Amino acid sequence: MDGAETDLEGGLTGWIERVIGGTVVRIQRIPRWRPAWDVDVERDGQLLALHARGDRETNFAIPYRIAEELPTHHLLEAAGLPVPHAYGICDDPYVLVMDRLPGLVDLTFADSDRQRDQLIEEYLALLPRIYGIDLGEAARAGFDCPTGAREIALGSFTKFERVYDAVMPQRDPVAEFLRRWLHRNYPRDRIRPAFITYDAFQFMFADGHITGLLDFELAHVGDPLMDLASLRIRDTIKNLGDLAAIAGRFADVTGVVVDHDVVDYYAVLYNACTVLSAAPPLAAPMPSTDVVSHMAWYVNSARWAFELIADIAGFALEPVNPPTRRRTGHQPAFDHLADGTRRLVQASSGDYELSSLHRLARHLVRVQESGADVAAANLDDLATVLAARPAPDQADTALLAFIDAAGPEHDQELVRLLDRRMQRAHLLMASEGSLMLRHPRLRSLRPGAGDGPADEDRWPAGAIPGTG
Repeated sequence: MDGAETDLEGGLTGWIERVIGGTVVRIQRIPRWRPAWDVDVERDGQLLALHARGDRETNFAIPYRIAEELPTHHLLEAAGLPVPHAYGICDDPYVLVMDRLPGLVDLTFADSDRQRDQLIEEYLALLPRIYGIDLGEAARAGFDCPTGAREIALGSFTKFERVYDAVMPQRDPVAEFLRRWLHRNYPRDRIRPAFITYDAFQFMFADGHITGLLDFELAHVGDPLMDLASLRIRDTIKNLGDLAAIAGRFADVTGVVVDHDVVDYYAVLYNACTVLSAAPPLAAPMPSTDVVSHMAWYVNSARWAFELIADIAGFALEPVNPPTRRRTGHQPAFDHLADGTRRLVQASSGDYELSSLHRLARHLVRVQESGADVAAANLDDLATVLAARPAPDQADTALLAFIDAAGPEHDQELVRLLDRRMQRAHLLMASEGSLMLRHPRLRSLRPGAGDGPADEDRWPAGAIPGTG
C-alpha cells in the first residue's frame, strides 16, 4: 500500500469513527474505475458493514456527482424502499458512506430461471412506490421537476450536454450527431413525470429475495418509460429473461402504458448519455483513466444507439470488413510492451491499475497493426458522403461541418457512416477472440420480437465490458 492510499484510508477511517462511531476493524479497496471501499466497523458489540462509494473522474461528463446521490437515498428510504442507509459525505476521500448490502448483484447467478423471474417481480413491485414519491418532496430535495414534454424527455440529457461542452477538448462527431437526433425526435405527448432512478433494474439479492436497491447517480424526475428503456442495456450484462413479459408486467404493476416507440427513443437517449460522458476522458485521459474500459462503454453505446436509430427508421446496417494487419519495424517494441505489462499483472495478482495499462498496451498493439487500414477506410467512407476526400488532419472538421448543416434527410447516411467508424474502432480495441470485441445485440421489449443474442455473442456471467 503506498502513502497516498494510506492517507485516503486514514481519512475515511477517521470520518467513520467520528461521525458514525465505533472502531474500524477492516478496510478494503475495491478494484474498479471509481474509488470504493468496503469497511467493517465494530460498534456497541456489533459488526457494522459499510460501503464507501467515490466519485468518477472529474472529466467524466456526468452532471450528477456523488453528493447528489445522498438526497435520493433519503427520498427512497423515507418512502419505505429497501435502500442502504446513507450516513453522509466524507470529504477526503470524497465518498458517500452507506450500509453495505449483502448478496449478489448479477442475476445470471440466480439459482434458477424461476428465482430470477421472482426477483424481477419483486423489483417491479417496488416501482409504484418510487414513482409515487411526491414531486413536491423531490423539489425540496433539490430535484428539477419538469412539466412540458420536451423538458421531461430531455431535461436530464441537457445537463449531460452542458458538462460535456464544458470539459470536452474538441467536439466529437458521434456525440454531435446523437444530440441533434435526440433534440429533433423527442416524444411530444409524454407529460406525466415521476421520480425515477433511470439506471434501473439494479439491486442486490440473497436467498431468493432483494436485499436492497443500488446505484442512484442518474436519478431524476422524468418519464417512467426511461427506466424500462434502460432494461434493454442492463440485459446485455445480465440475462434478465423474457423482456417482453417484463414490459407487460411493468405496465400491469405501474399503470404506465408502454409505448414501444417511446421506449426505443429513450434507449437511444440512455446510450447517448454514455457517449457524451465517456468521450472527454478518451480525448484527454487523466492519470486515473481506464482508457480501454471507457472506450468499451463509448463504442458499444454508440453502436447500440445507431442500431436503434436504424431499427426506428427501418433500414439495415452492414458489418465492416476486418482491417488488414500489417507488421512494421516498430512491432517488436509494441509486443514487448504488451508482454511486459502482462507479466506485471500476473506478478501483482491482477492489480486493477496494471490490468488497465495492459489492456491499453494490447490496444496499442492492435493500432500498430491495423490503425492505418482503419484510418484509410474511414476516409474512403467520408469521401462518399462529402463528395471529396479530406486530408486526414481535416477529416473530423469536415465531418462536423456536414453534421452541423445536415437535416433529417441525411440521418441514414450519417448513421451508416458513424456506425462503420464505431465498428472499426471496436475492432482496434483488442485482438481477435477477446471478450472486448463482443457486442451483444439489444433485445426488444416488444411482444414476439424473438430471442436474444446467441451465447457466443454475450458477455459471460460476471464479465464487465472493457475489462476482458
